[in-house]
Amino acid sequence: MKQRLVLLVCALITLQGVWADAITTYKLTNGLTIYLWEDHNQPDVFGSVVVRAGAVDEPLTNTGLAHYLEHLMFKGTQTIGALDWEKEKPLYEEIIALYERYYASTDPAEQASLETAINERSLEAAKYGQTNEFSNLTQRLGGQDLNAGTGYDQTMYFSRFPTFEMQKWLELNAERFVNPVFRAFQAEMENVFEEYNMYQDDNSEHIQNFVFQHLYKGHPYERNIIGDPAHLKKPRLQALIDYYQSWYVPNNMALILVGNFESGKAKSMIRKAFGRLENKPLPPRLAFPDTDFTGNPRYKAKLGYQPSVTWGYKAVPVASEDALLLEFCASLLSNGMNTGLLDKLTMDGDVMYAAASMDARRDRGRFLIQAVPYYDAGQRLYESDKATEKVVMQAVDKLKSGDVDEWLIASVKNNLLRQRQLFLESPQGKFSTLAELFIFQLPASYLVSVPERILAVTKADIQRVANQYLAGDHVTITIEEGTPKKEKLKKPAIKPLDPPEGSSVYAEAFKQLPADTLIPVYCGFDEVNKATLYEGVTLHHTNNPLNPFFSMTLRYGVGTTNMPKLAYAAAMMNAAGIMPSEDPQSVRRQLSELNASCTFSVTDDYLNINVVGDEAKLTEICNLVSRLILLPRIDDKQLNRVVGSALSQRLMVERKSSDYLADALLNYTLYKDKSDYIDRMKLMDIYHLKQAELAGEIVRATNYELDIHYAGQAPFEAIRETLKANLPIKEGVVKSESPLVKERETYTERTIVFLPIDDSQQAQLYFYFNGEPYTKAEAVAYKAFSEYFGGGFTGLVMQEVREKRSMAYTASGSFSLPPLPGKKALFLGYIGTQPDKAA
Repeated sequence: MKQRLVLLVCALITLQGVWADAITTYKLTNGLTIYLWEDHNQPDVFGSVVVRAGAVDEPLTNTGLAHYLEHLMFKGTQTIGALDWEKEKPLYEEIIALYERYYASTDPAEQASLETAINERSLEAAKYGQTNEFSNLTQRLGGQDLNAGTGYDQTMYFSRFPTFEMQKWLELNAERFVNPVFRAFQAEMENVFEEYNMYQDDNSEHIQNFVFQHLYKGHPYERNIIGDPAHLKKPRLQALIDYYQSWYVPNNMALILVGNFESGKAKSMIRKAFGRLENKPLPPRLAFPDTDFTGNPRYKAKLGYQPSVTWGYKAVPVASEDALLLEFCASLLSNGMNTGLLDKLTMDGDVMYAAASMDARRDRGRFLIQAVPYYDAGQRLYESDKATEKVVMQAVDKLKSGDVDEWLIASVKNNLLRQRQLFLESPQGKFSTLAELFIFQLPASYLVSVPERILAVTKADIQRVANQYLAGDHVTITIEEGTPKKEKLKKPAIKPLDPPEGSSVYAEAFKQLPADTLIPVYCGFDEVNKATLYEGVTLHHTNNPLNPFFSMTLRYGVGTTNMPKLAYAAAMMNAAGIMPSEDPQSVRRQLSELNASCTFSVTDDYLNINVVGDEAKLTEICNLVSRLILLPRIDDKQLNRVVGSALSQRLMVERKSSDYLADALLNYTLYKDKSDYIDRMKLMDIYHLKQAELAGEIVRATNYELDIHYAGQAPFEAIRETLKANLPIKEGVVKSESPLVKERETYTERTIVFLPIDDSQQAQLYFYFNGEPYTKAEAVAYKAFSEYFGGGFTGLVMQEVREKRSMAYTASGSFSLPPLPGKKALFLGYIGTQPDKAA
């Protein structure tokens, strides 16, 4: 086992060395950091500008600026979207001055008057500025997934674009940071209000805020990224401009490009586009004293749908040497392989859920352990917090005493290395890694050093960090069932903007920029091998040239529509042992020693078994998975956990969550008595489930038609024979009826279905109509319409509902195509807005 691990790590280090050779890192003369990662397996380029400043860098009296700024960076500049800057400029400056007066005012009547004045100037200024030109130009060059995100320590702007439009993307995204104009600030404020109100209906948001308030008390990390509501209602546009000018400077920014391009060709274009950004000195970052955990303080709040407990320990920032060791300790407690010490508690049914994680940031870090107490389905009661803490801390104490099996340490090493390998094969994974290097100022060698450091972890290292960080004072945060207090931000009494048609001089010149030659690369469907192993059992095989792992999905042709108990059987299988005597942890240990994972999931139409692992061990992995499928071992406590989770979900979450209630109403509107919330197992039937019937349900489901989707490096013929000999596949399978398409309700007149939720801050509106019977020939037309109507920022619905009128934070609409030709397409629209705007 140890030798195999060393060989695997050496292979990964070699591959990461190849990746490192594909990375170019340098700085422009103005201080801008450049990361270029060529990946010619990708069809396009993922591009991002990362700013090393976020919510933590805001003035304490003007929180929410970083997030406001992220929104406004889409509104253009003195060139982008500027139809007549000479006329717009004095109005813009007047609006800034009015906001200064508004911020200083304490008289409600004067504030109302100033709001009106700001609105009047904004309406006038809107005649000379086009707020969606940046988004339109991005779409014009073929850009997709245009978006941005604000964090505590960073703000990121990103999109994907075609390789041959590199020059245009660089020019547009550099110009974006040259003299930005924060147009339509008043209207965008209302969109942020909508976003704030949306989060108010999410209990998990209230829980997270409460936890962070006590984990990071006295530090800006304690507050919500979106900002304090009092500050959101009285912002200073000048303070936002000052924030931009202070932190959005080249030596605090990075350009990251990942994908199918040539670094040599890109460099000159980058220098020409981004080299014109002017460098400035950075302001000093404020320092804050650490939170005092003396005496192990405890906090409690009634915010959840179900009880939970969080234990928080002081840890380290991302750049600390011990950060990786603490991540390793967290994985020893809980991980994707379900081999951790806390995973065992969950699988054994001692708790409903337990996990550990690291929350490492730029200035601070916390080690978190979270648990949901055991739920007694018979008594309809949760275990006490005290009893939960006892069993959880017994697992944590094993790290401190060194009572950790060598196989578990090896398992975590394998899992972390495999996850890292797979993560770094995606453009988003590459980008996230490079962004982390920049945000946390990690050395370039960090990328290659991580596998070596994981390999070098010893039991002594684990004991040291566990005793250093998990044995001292800590905070305990208990969440009880209850309804959080919600604060609503009222919409301002303003008239919506009516931006003019037309485009700027910049946009016309931009369209004339040259593009490289497009060389299309088509999907090689002929590279997919297909074979019938038995009648009704089909293997689909593709080559994986990137790594030594295989991925395989066994898709059986039956789901919960025809076998409702499969939902609970699949949940049981993820914590099942093997008859007669192998317990769940033993099975996960065997999988981990084979460097593999196996998970069960189910949909309305299919039972899926997903297996990922070391292809050199394929035969052994298949044999183990086969025994698990055919001989699952389930005990009473595991069954009670699955049943208790289902009961808790229905009795508490579904009845209280506005999102679930909205989805239930939509389901009823679409399907009436065939709704997923009506046509399902009754609570008493779930309560009386038995181990034997769930185990039998899996066996019966695996008698249905089977599609095996396999990706790996081994030859197709060898894989075909290995799977046929070592998986539980056979002749005479039951013919599948999947996919099943439920007939939707048809309405002959305009119909409104209404569900009042008294404490909801937002109205959720769905719009639905049946389309025509679908044919594959119409797929492109449907996709084109959906892109035109609901395609992100540039879609018609977002432009009309959000950008022009600030009527909603979320607005969408598109066609959903059925899985079978001849069935009707579905158009579904959605708006999340304040109830008084719903009409």
